[in-house]
Amino acid sequence: MMRRSQLAINCPAPLLQRLRAEAQRQEVTATALVLQWIEAGLDGELGRSSPPPRSDLEARLDALEQRLDALPASPIWAMPSSPKQATLPPPVLVAGPINGAITTAELAQRTGTNRAAWNTWASKANTGDVRRHDKAGSWRLMGKAPAEVGGPARWLWEQCLDNI
Repeated sequence: MMRRSQLAINCPAPLLQRLRAEAQRQEVTATALVLQWIEAGLDGELGRSSPPPRSDLEARLDALEQRLDALPASPIWAMPSSPKQATLPPPVLVAGPINGAITTAELAQRTGTNRAAWNTWASKANTGDVRRHDKAGSWRLMGKAPAEVGGPARWLWEQCLDNI
């Protein structure tokens, strides 16, 4: 009695479609076809009986590079020439509360939004930048201030007019 084991492999969908089509053409199961190829490969017959594997990767990479070279340069997407240019200036630390400014936690509670999203946006923005939110309106980033209860400095926000 021959004991069988299962072999699971991840295969790109187009390759799996080709395998199934070839198995159907030969009127065998895909499993039988794969087993034939494995045996042929282990016996050293696979390279002799079949054409070399198709490799159009180099041609595809060349075409991709040509298309990338043809794209117009955009200062928005340009990579910085040095790591120092990639860093944002540190946030402005203010001495205390700003009249009318609220913390991110208060902003999220007041607008029913996620405070993590506001903090993520603020960490990539500059003081004075305005975030326009469809449901929460427009809010200007005022900088960071130490919390009254201690702990890390908190982002402060000021509501501004939507027509800015």
